[in-house]
Amino acid sequence: MATTAGISFPAIRKLERGLGNLATWTKALDALGWTLRGRNLPPGDSIGRQIAILRKRQKLSQRSLATMSGLTHPTIVGLEVRNTGRLASVSAILTVLGAGPVLTPAGEKPSFYKHAGNSSAHEAWATPGWLLDRLHSVFGRFDLDPCSATKDRRLARVKARAYFTAADDGLSLPWSGTVFLNPPYGRELRFWTAKARTEFELGNAKTIIALVPARTDTGWWHNDIAGKASIFFLKGSLSFGDGSQPAPFPSALIIWGLSPELAPVLRGALPEAWCP
Repeated sequence: MATTAGISFPAIRKLERGLGNLATWTKALDALGWTLRGRNLPPGDSIGRQIAILRKRQKLSQRSLATMSGLTHPTIVGLEVRNTGRLASVSAILTVLGAGPVLTPAGEKPSFYKHAGNSSAHEAWATPGWLLDRLHSVFGRFDLDPCSATKDRRLARVKARAYFTAADDGLSLPWSGTVFLNPPYGRELRFWTAKARTEFELGNAKTIIALVPARTDTGWWHNDIAGKASIFFLKGSLSFGDGSQPAPFPSALIIWGLSPELAPVLRGALPEAWCP
C-alpha cells in the first residue's frame, strides 16, 4: 500500500489509526480508488476549499468554526487556504459543519441511505425550528441537550441550560432534569435510546424528549420505547436543517416521563401528531 500510494510505511500505519495528515490521506485514497463525498459537502478542487464554501454557507467565521471544533484559527486558515492539516482536525471540522462525510469508490455517487443522518447534531439534521418552538412552549427551557453541535448558546438551536457536544461524549455522562435529545441517526442510535431509558428509569432525568426516526422494526424501538415511553408519530416527513429536503423516513417524538399534566398540553401543541 505504501509503495502504491508513494508514501512511507509509518504514514500508512498512522492513517489506519486515524492519525496522519491530509496530504498522505489523500494519496492513500487515490491509490485505493476512493474519494470523500458528503450529503452537504459542496463541489471543490480540494477538501479545504469545500470546507470554506460550506462554512460560508452556514454564515460562520473562521474563528467561530475554530471554537466550535476545538481547534485554533491558524488551523482553519491552513486547511482552507493551503489544504493542509491533521486528519483529526479535518474530521472534527466536517462533523461540526454537518458535511455528512462518507467514503465511496471514485466516480460513484453515494446513496442517500448510506449516510443519512450519520450525525443529527450537525446542521443537516438539526431539529426543525417550528418543532422546537412548540416543544419550548410546553416544556420551557430544557435542562440539557446531550447531542448539541455547540456549547455556544448564541449558536445553539435548542434552548437549554447545559450542552454536551461530541467532545464531551454524552453517553458517558449523567443526565438530569428535562432533557431534549436529537441523537445521531446511524448505527449508534440504539445506544442513545438505551441511555435515555436508563437515565429515566434510574431517576436521574425527570423527563426525556427524543426526536428519532419511527423505525418500529428495530430492536432499539422495542427494547427502549414500546411500552416504556409516550410516542407521538409526526405527520409526513420532517425537513431538517435548512428545510431544503424532506427526510426519507417518518419521525416520532418519544417522551420518557411525560406527566399527566403536560400530556394534554403537548397534544394541543402537536394537533396533527398521532399519540397511540
